[in-house]
Amino acid sequence: MKDFKYIVGFIFCLPFVIFAQSASPIQIGPKKITAESFLKVYQPLVESDSITKENQSAFLTDYINYQLKIVAAEQEKLADQPDFKEEYASFRKELASPYLVDMPTLDMLVKQAYQRMKEERKVSQILVKLPENSTPADTLVAYQKIDNLYQKLKSGEDFAALASRFSEDEMSAPKGGVLGYITSLQTSYAFENAIYSVGIGEYSKPFRTASGYHLIKILNQRPNSGKIRLAHIIVSAAVDAPSGLQVEAKKKIEQVEAYLKAGESFELVCKNYSEDPYSRGRGGEIRRWYFSSDLSEELQDALFGLEKIGDLSKPIRTNLGWQLFKLLDKKPLLTFEDMSEFVKQKVLTDADRQGLIRQAFMKRVRTENKVVVQEAVKRAAFERMSVERTSSEPFLQETIFSVLDKAYSVGDFYAHVQAQQKRRIKSLGYLPAVSEQSYLDELIEKETLQAEEAHLETKYPAFKEQMADFLEGSLFSKMTDREIFEKSLDSLTQAKFYLENKSQFVMPARVEAKLVVADSQKTLKEALDLLKQSPYPMNKKFSDISFALKESKLEETSNKLLAELFLTMAKNADYVVEISGHRDASEADSLSEARISKIVTYLNSKGISSHRIIQKDEANLKIASKTVKTKNARVSFRFFSSSMEDAVKRLNALKPGSVEAKEGYFKKGVSPVIDAVDWSVGPKTLELGGKFAFVDVKKVENERSRSFEEARGLVIRALQERLEKEWVAKLKQQYPVVVNTAELEKILKN
Repeated sequence: MKDFKYIVGFIFCLPFVIFAQSASPIQIGPKKITAESFLKVYQPLVESDSITKENQSAFLTDYINYQLKIVAAEQEKLADQPDFKEEYASFRKELASPYLVDMPTLDMLVKQAYQRMKEERKVSQILVKLPENSTPADTLVAYQKIDNLYQKLKSGEDFAALASRFSEDEMSAPKGGVLGYITSLQTSYAFENAIYSVGIGEYSKPFRTASGYHLIKILNQRPNSGKIRLAHIIVSAAVDAPSGLQVEAKKKIEQVEAYLKAGESFELVCKNYSEDPYSRGRGGEIRRWYFSSDLSEELQDALFGLEKIGDLSKPIRTNLGWQLFKLLDKKPLLTFEDMSEFVKQKVLTDADRQGLIRQAFMKRVRTENKVVVQEAVKRAAFERMSVERTSSEPFLQETIFSVLDKAYSVGDFYAHVQAQQKRRIKSLGYLPAVSEQSYLDELIEKETLQAEEAHLETKYPAFKEQMADFLEGSLFSKMTDREIFEKSLDSLTQAKFYLENKSQFVMPARVEAKLVVADSQKTLKEALDLLKQSPYPMNKKFSDISFALKESKLEETSNKLLAELFLTMAKNADYVVEISGHRDASEADSLSEARISKIVTYLNSKGISSHRIIQKDEANLKIASKTVKTKNARVSFRFFSSSMEDAVKRLNALKPGSVEAKEGYFKKGVSPVIDAVDWSVGPKTLELGGKFAFVDVKKVENERSRSFEEARGLVIRALQERLEKEWVAKLKQQYPVVVNTAELEKILKN
């Protein structure tokens, strides 16, 4: 490296640096920093062009200072402190999680789930209920019942008729067992497997889940409908409510439908008529996405049949009463790349799939960790489980299994059984039947998992490197917090430092002013007119959004303009939009306001805050046409900006550089115009260097010492710099820095 002499020359200037011919390029106190360790930090910075000729020496200084702090932490044995150990163990456990999963099984289950999600299957079921902890006798009775129904199906009896008569699912039995459309990740894994292993029109063999025994039949199949987001208006009426109340509720929802068909705002009608206190205040918006299987069969067809954003359903009778829905958003099934992380998390939180992943993982790690079970000892241990014993029998010392080189005795196994039995009695209130083999498998799994976790650094270099980076980073952070940040944030220390160094914290003479400079008197006048008051009007043109006569519903043709409006506001953070609502004289008075509300609701839903929106109801005051009424049913837009910079861009659009404008505090040397005018309060004009300027001085401040509060941020920074400098100097005395120039030159030249 051609600049090496420059770097070495710089290192000679560092205090407390010794040059030696040791094998390591750098040694700090007792710690030798290997070429490999140095390159791990240095090489990526070189490859990314982060190290240049100008900052090479600064990098070496920072690197040595950083390592000094790490050495200090290591010498203090900071990593042995209980709080640090707890934090380190917590991070290690979190980082270890992805390494304690069988990735091939996980990947298979994720791909399987997504593949299944491409289809929705219409399912009917017959259920015979059976609790998970049922007795063998109850289990046999339930199985015989479901098997009897299975035999009836095989002999040709109708599935729906059998479901209606014999299914114990109260919700689906009255409908012939129909559950509706179901897709992957929405039922138990066993139920899902049955759904996707049966053809259309076919029924399954009996199978068991946590609910009991099932038979299912596939009625139909369709592509995944995606997901929808809805708003609703509800008129409550329980299914068993008196007939008079039922009639009244139906009339009320029909009135709601009539208002909406007449063009009234959904949000306003919802506010006045909906009986859902949770969604009424936000225009009926239900804050969740719905897949088709989340809804009853009747709602599936009605709501997924809505095609365009803003479409309304007909009134629908549900268990809650009468509901009328509005489609807020609709999305198809995303690609695997877009959904894989979501599907992965669902798979990992599904108990059945989690069990499969863990089973595959434990099978692999049992082999890798050389788990050996002594079968003869195991059989004897199982036989003697209930035999009374003392703790001195030689048999208790015999090895029942081993993990790597560690042996576990029969006594260890019995102790585990006793501990687990006590835990189960405490949590369940009784001792469930658990086989000896299950207890042994629990202990083997626990000890194998611990062995696997303990050897992650050996098996996975990436894990070892991540843990080493965390250790070093945490040591550095804790040392820096203690020696610099905590001390600098002490208010008494700050006040003392401020008083000792008050002369450093001076507020220079300055004026608060508005400055406008133009290339001509005419341009200056135009600029002053535009910059009179914030927000400043922009010259941006935007098309009106049209509505059907007597309607406030946004047309599909408006989607492109709405998207463009949102992008304009999102890209220009200082913009304010004025939305003016218009109506024809023949329309209802409320329509102009309702049309504004549609646009505002859209912008709010996209994250544009209401304080950036000005609403202006023009009613029928500004008509676009005297003959074509539909042209008056519209919303128009004007843009403003709270940024003077945006206003200057507008002025300079035709002639770049013709206007400059700034507002704020100015000190000497910042602007020749400010330097040239009299520093007294009031407006001033000036011609300077062929330019015309206007300065409105609002306040004049003479040079003075900053108060402690004004200087606090500067005080903290200066105090931290001094603490850092003093600390590093002290560390260099404690831990001399030894640089091997020959070794360092080899590294830097490569």
